[in-house]
Amino acid sequence: MMGGSLALAAQSRAEVDEVVGFDTDTAALEEALDAGVITEAAASAGEAAAYADLVVVSTPVRSIPAVVEECAAAEPKPRLITDTGSTKSVIMSSLSPEARSLFIGGHPMCGAADAGVRYARADLFERAAYFLCTTGAAFPRLYEMLQRFVLDLGAKPTLIDPVAHDQIMAVISHMPHVLANVLMEHAGGFNAAGKRALQWVGSSFTDLTRVAGANPPMWRDIFLENREALADSLEAIAASLQEFSGCLRAADETGIGEAIDAAARYREEMLELADITPETLHKVTVRVPDVPGSISRVMSALGEAKINVEDLTLHHMSRSVGGDLVLFVAGRDVAEGAAVLLNGLGYPSRVSFMGDDSE
Repeated sequence: MMGGSLALAAQSRAEVDEVVGFDTDTAALEEALDAGVITEAAASAGEAAAYADLVVVSTPVRSIPAVVEECAAAEPKPRLITDTGSTKSVIMSSLSPEARSLFIGGHPMCGAADAGVRYARADLFERAAYFLCTTGAAFPRLYEMLQRFVLDLGAKPTLIDPVAHDQIMAVISHMPHVLANVLMEHAGGFNAAGKRALQWVGSSFTDLTRVAGANPPMWRDIFLENREALADSLEAIAASLQEFSGCLRAADETGIGEAIDAAARYREEMLELADITPETLHKVTVRVPDVPGSISRVMSALGEAKINVEDLTLHHMSRSVGGDLVLFVAGRDVAEGAAVLLNGLGYPSRVSFMGDDSE
């Protein structure tokens, strides 16, 4: 579904004329060809990758490194390889130097309940966040190429460190699936006075367990690939649950009220963050050289300084000049602090307000 949707969007939105596809499931491959999701079928991943401007690996996360290596070894080599996996650290750290030089990790934050190419749709990526992770070995112009492609799909590209990506995904994506599974399993086996709990569920339980049992093979692999970050998050949640249980045992009204109030504040903040207005943003334009790792160094420096980048874009000029990395941050003081930091590291930077037409 994800790979098929990307193929449809590439043709209808990114003006891609030729999409060569491969799948180990020949029935799925034929279905994709018959439906116009792909324009040509290949006999292997390497055959599909040869001559390609862009290769997108949309397979279960544990199979991604091997497929990337096969594509990187194709002749003639593809220009760029990316993926759609929801974990990044293990994938990127396991690649060979040759594959790393061609690879930029990707993770579109979208999806659907139904699996299979028959459910592919071109509008899946509309307004979706789309994480991109560089290995530090790929040239900035390749990042610009992928960024433009993601924008054409209708998504919002966001550069992120692979480790930070996995830690965040553990909290907001992978852990909800674990909790839904555990809650569903607990309620499914719970009986009181001869009545099963499942007979009396309401909308809150149904909403909270919507993703329970989703695609077991896929989610098993995701959990295992991101097991360290996920285990850390689950242990933190377990401690919070234990603390709340203690408040209940002690009839601690203040503690219970504070927990609910904190949740309400964070939820309000979450909703506000989802609707950031341009009036709050400032642009930090950073001149970066066309050398491997330059963008990663800029983003790492900002991350270490706890400067949050709401969005970014890259304008590549030439190999000799490099290009402008345009960062969007909330607040003038934050933007000016970012510029001072980056200028001190040798990356010429300037700040402008989003509403300033002189830029």
